Amino acid sequence: MKPLRETLTAAATGLFSRGAEARQTVRVVAGTLLAFLLYHLFDLPQGYWAVFTVVIVMQGSIGGTLGASIDRMKGTLLGAVVGGFAAWLHPHTPVGLGAALTFAVGVAVFAAALRPSLKAAPVTAVIMLISPSGGSLGPIDSALYRVLEIAIGSVIGVVASVLIFPARSTALVIARVQAVLGLMADVLDDYAEDVSRAAQIDRHNEVQLRIRLALSGIESVMIDADRERSSRLGEHRLTTALPRTLWRVRNDGISLSRAMGPLPEDVAALIGAPTGALMQAEAAFMRACGSALVAGRRVERGDREARLKAFEAAMGNLRQSRLTHELSFDAVGHLFALGFALESLHRNLTDLGDRVDEAAKTKGL
Repeated sequence: MKPLRETLTAAATGLFSRGAEARQTVRVVAGTLLAFLLYHLFDLPQGYWAVFTVVIVMQGSIGGTLGASIDRMKGTLLGAVVGGFAAWLHPHTPVGLGAALTFAVGVAVFAAALRPSLKAAPVTAVIMLISPSGGSLGPIDSALYRVLEIAIGSVIGVVASVLIFPARSTALVIARVQAVLGLMADVLDDYAEDVSRAAQIDRHNEVQLRIRLALSGIESVMIDADRERSSRLGEHRLTTALPRTLWRVRNDGISLSRAMGPLPEDVAALIGAPTGALMQAEAAFMRACGSALVAGRRVERGDREARLKAFEAAMGNLRQSRLTHELSFDAVGHLFALGFALESLHRNLTDLGDRVDEAAKTKGL
C-alpha cells in the first residue's frame, strides 16, 4: 500500500509542477467531450470530424487556438467547395472519380501552396470525393455537413480556450522574452569572466540555437496576441517593436562573440576590468528587463551608463598609450570590433528598456 501511495504522491507532484501542460490537457479533454456529446446529440453523419477538429485546433493560448480555428475553417470551406463541385460533375465510374480527384486535389494543393493557411483544403477535397458518407449524402449535403462539423469543432475549441483556464498569448510572450533574455545574459556573463580569452561562437552553438528558436517563437506568439486583441478576447500591452529589438540584441551578442579573443597582458590590464564590468552590467540589465516585463513595471537602469563611460575611457587610454601600434592588424581589428559591439549592445538594450517601459505605461503603471 505504501509504494502505491508514494507513486500517487509523486504523480500528483509531477502534475502540479507542470501546470501549463496540465491546464492544456484539461482544456482539450473538456472540449473533446463536448464535441463528442454534440456529435451524438444532433446525430451528425460525420460528427467525429468535430471531435478531430477540437484536438487539432486547440493550442497553448487563446490566440493560437483562434488562429488555428480560422485557418481550418478557411481550408475546409475551400476544400468543400472544390470537392463538392468535382463530386457533382464527375460520372460515377473509376475513371471519372480519378479525373475529379485530380482536379480537386490540384486546385486545393495549388491554393494551399499560395496560402499555407489553406492547408486543410486538399484533405477536405479528398474526403468529399472518396468518403463513403459523401456518396450516400450527395455532394451538396456532404459539403454542408462537413463545414458544419468543422465549424462546431472550431467554435468549441475557441470557447474551451476562453473559458477553461484561459491562457493569454501576452503572458506567453512575456514568459518567452524573460527566458531568452536569461539565456543571452548567461552568455554575456560567461564572456565577462575572462575577456582576454577566445570566445568563439562555436563555444555557445547550442545556446545560440536555442536563442534563435526562442526569438522565432516569440514572433509567432506575438501574432497570436495581436489576434486576441483584434478579436477582443484578450488585452495586448506589448509593442510590435519588441521582437525586432530582441533580434538586434541577439545579433550584437553574435558580433561580440566574434570580436573577442586573446589580448596581450598589458592591453588586458588596461581594458579587461572595465570591459568585464560593462558586460556584467548589461547582463544584469537583460535580466532586469525580463523581470520588469513580468511584473508590469518600469525597468531599473542600474549603473550601465557609468560602466559604459568607464569602458570608453579605458579604450581612449589604450589609444593614447600607443599600445595598439605594437599589435597585429587582426588584433587591432578585434579590439575595435569589441568596442563597436559593446556600444551597439548598449544602445539596443537601452531601446529594449524603453519598450519594457512602454508596456508598463500601457498598463497604467
